Amino acid sequence: MTNSQKQLLIVAAFLAALQFVVKPVLNWQDELTTELALTQGQVERSEQLLKHAEQVTAAHEAILRQREEVLNALPEVMETTLLQIQMQGTLETLFGKHKVGIVEFNWVTGLQAKSETLATLNAKISLIGTIDNLAQAQLALMQEFPFVRHESIELREAPRQRGNYHELSLLIQVAVRQPETSS
Repeated sequence: MTNSQKQLLIVAAFLAALQFVVKPVLNWQDELTTELALTQGQVERSEQLLKHAEQVTAAHEAILRQREEVLNALPEVMETTLLQIQMQGTLETLFGKHKVGIVEFNWVTGLQAKSETLATLNAKISLIGTIDNLAQAQLALMQEFPFVRHESIELREAPRQRGNYHELSLLIQVAVRQPETSS
């Protein structure tokens, strides 16, 4: 074996050592460093939570109280048809106060559960009246019934009507509180 062949073998052995020994060790060290940084971040977040445990607990309790207040503000559904009749009557009275006529009022869906405590009812309502009266009725609906969400609103000129009459079509979703079930 010549001198240059020996040197080539030494260089090849050195490169193989780098490839199969040094490189895996460096990768392992990088993984450990990354894992250590993640663990350190978790420890710091945990320390912050522990340091502010009273504030976190107080905020959690406040959120639970607010949740109860919101749920108590929703109408409770004991019987769906009765609730629909009551809600429809209340809305008809509200619209009547603003001199707005009801062309159509249909409950599109029955009770749809969203969670253990919440459910929704969907209704399609078509109203007729002047722009001012429709706007006032819409504003009153939003103010007096914050649990009613508007899915869609469409305003168009009322067909076969004289004067400044328009038709307002609403698709609304009424949030209701489901009755508590005792286990």
